[in-house]
Formats: sequence, C-alpha cells, structure tokens
Amino acid sequence: MHPDRPALRSGKTLLVPVLVCAALCVAMIRTGFFSLFFLVPLGFCAAAFGPAAAWLSFIFAAFGNAMLSIGFSVRYGLGLASAGLETLFFTTLALGFIWIMTGNLPYLFSFVPRARTAFRFIAASLAGSAVLLGMIYSIGKNKEFIELFRSQIEAVSSGLAASPAMDPARQEAVERLLVPERIIETIFSISSRGGALVSMFFMFFISRQTAFILARLITKKQGNFNEDLIRFHAPKKSIWVFSFCLLVIVAGSVFSFKHLEIAAWNLLVICAILFLAQGGGIVLHYLSRRPISVPMRLLCSLLFVFLVFSPGINLAAIAALVLLGIAENWIPLRQIANSNEQ
Repeated sequence: MHPDRPALRSGKTLLVPVLVCAALCVAMIRTGFFSLFFLVPLGFCAAAFGPAAAWLSFIFAAFGNAMLSIGFSVRYGLGLASAGLETLFFTTLALGFIWIMTGNLPYLFSFVPRARTAFRFIAASLAGSAVLLGMIYSIGKNKEFIELFRSQIEAVSSGLAASPAMDPARQEAVERLLVPERIIETIFSISSRGGALVSMFFMFFISRQTAFILARLITKKQGNFNEDLIRFHAPKKSIWVFSFCLLVIVAGSVFSFKHLEIAAWNLLVICAILFLAQGGGIVLHYLSRRPISVPMRLLCSLLFVFLVFSPGINLAAIAALVLLGIAENWIPLRQIANSNEQ
C-alpha cells in the first residue's frame, strides 16, 4: 500500500475527517482499554488520506490534548508538571507514529534522511520508552501517589488476609512483596531493561496494522501494506551484536555493572525486534505466494493482532518468529522459496 496517495481530494472536505481523527485520538487515550489504540485514528488518516492530512491531524490532536491536560490538571489540582509529562508522552508517541506511517518528517526536519520502516519503528519506540521511563520514575518520587498506592495495597492485602485459603506464611510473603516502593522499583527495573521498548514497539505495530486494515475496509484501497516487511532483512552483523549482548548481560549481572547491563538489554531487544521483523517477513513472503483472497488476508491480519494479545501463545509465537529470523542468517529461506516456485 502506498500511504502517499490520498483516497479523497484535498480541500475543505478533507478537513472533516482530519478533525474527526484528531478528536478520536484525544478521546481514546482517556477511555481505559481503548487508550491502547489511541494512535489508530492518526494511522487511519495517514493510510486513507495521505501524509499531509496525517500531519495536520497530528497538530490538531497534539494541541487538543495539551489543552485538555492543562484543563484537567487545573481542575483536579494535579499540577502543571503532570500536564507537561502527559503532553510530552502523547506528543512523542503521536509524532513517532506519524513518522512510521508516512516515512516523511515535517519540513523543519528535512535534514533527517529517510529511514526504512523497521528503523523508524525502533527510533520511535526508543523515544517513547524514554518518556515512559521518565513518567514511571517521576511517579515513584511522588509522595501523594505513593500514599494513595499504599492505601490501595493495604485494602487488597487485608482482603487476601481474610481469605480462608491464606495461611500465615503466605500472608507474610504477600505483605513483604506488596510494598509500593518495591513494586514501582520492579516495574522501573523491567521497563528499563527493554520492557518499555517492547511495549512501545508492539503498540506502534498493532496500531499500524489496525489502521491499514480499517483503511482498506473503508476506502476499498488495494495493495499489500506489508510489502516492505516482506522484503525486510536485518543487518548482517545484527546476529553478532545479539550474541555479544547476551555475554554482556551475564557479565553485568555477575559483576553488578547495572548501567552496562541495562544498555545491553535494550540493545538485545533492538536486535530481537529486527529478527522478529525478519521472521514475520519470511512468513508473509510464503503467504503472499499463495492464492489467498483479500478477505482471507484481512482475516489473517486480524488473527495476528488477536494472537499478540493472547497470553502465553503470543510469547511462543514471537519467540518462533525471532528464531526464524535468526535462522535466515545461515539459511536463505526466501531464496529457497523463490527457487521452488520457479
């Protein structure tokens, strides 16, 4: 699919969907579960109406979100720092996602060279994870939040203690684990070791796939929006970087080199993402060579999105795709497929 080709003529008629997409984006980030998909309206705007419409929608969404964040902070006494963090998080993710979708940056950033889709994913995920880590760290230093969190934990702990299945040993273990500072420290530790990067990557990926599926269903646009993924190959030296990171992580853990270990974990996750993209490209390469109808292709895309959110199954599938991508470093799987088809 070529998102550069708008589905509708530009002009006043295009302003309505641009504003609707911006409004949906701002509303969805404040609606619980659907906040995970708040980027989809912007992605749909890019896929259906082109880069110019997408960037305009982003500007409206960023401005609207900033105004709402400031308004809620003043109304509920949360402080301007809270509004600033929320605005920074929203703007960073939306900006990165529009870049992923369109491949183009605004004129002010014209000095940045055009990057492949996978590397745009990684760059946007790194930026988003950095802001997310900053938010987690600031929350951990907020005494009011800690006290509120502590009261909620005490309520949960007392409820568990009243359970007939809870013996004194288990109750003591639960009380030792359910400490606000320890929980936030654990979340920050996991997030800083690639957890935030992985979460950002999958949010971008699911939002992109969902946006393209909706654009195809609504606008009836034809084309393969996974074409760039089908042709993707990770850099040849990625496997050696991946292997080196494993050694650094072990050494950092043994000798307590915390910062070195964190850096190695994030670099390892980046390499794993590249191999995941390569493994997904192999699977899509085989599927694209089979006589599959368009509805069936859309169904497969929806099933893949569902698979990502299925606990247990998603980890096995992701691990299999990463291993498949690693295997192509020694076995040219897509070349073998081409020779067998000829």
